[in-house]
Amino acid sequence: MKTFALIAPLLAGAAALASAQTTAPSRGATLDDVVSEIRAMRGDMQRMQEASLRAQLLVARLQVEEQRIAGIARDLAQTESEIQGMEAARNPFAEKMLQDLSKEPAEGEGAAFAAMLKTQLEKLQNGDPALKERQASLSQRLAEEQARWTAFNAQLEALEREMPVVKKR
Repeated sequence: MKTFALIAPLLAGAAALASAQTTAPSRGATLDDVVSEIRAMRGDMQRMQEASLRAQLLVARLQVEEQRIAGIARDLAQTESEIQGMEAARNPFAEKMLQDLSKEPAEGEGAAFAAMLKTQLEKLQNGDPALKERQASLSQRLAEEQARWTAFNAQLEALEREMPVVKKR
């Protein structure tokens, strides 16, 4: 019984202490808390506005880049078409004509015509070096513009990953 008399007040004291800790009033939001929350919201809004502006600029640059790529691709296709046309115009008779023109010396107007014909036949036989150079240049420009487009697209994807996910309610 003596032990009960000693344990009972200890249990009662522990219960009173526990209930005093749980019933302590929670602190209400102070004006400082509200101000700091508003400042945090302003910072979030500022970051979102900056990200939105960067995204708009990148989209505009991406569109310009797509137009450049389309123009270069069109020029390249036309150049390749011209090269293919020249290759299709080649025939075995052109080589024989070149050999015949080289053997026969022409005079007067015939010489000028023969020289022009020889130049045209050589272009057909060997391909136009200017067209081939243009094709190489356009292919290089196209690759550069596509790389630039890829870089802009990567920046847009990075911005998209930075954006917070808005949860639907």
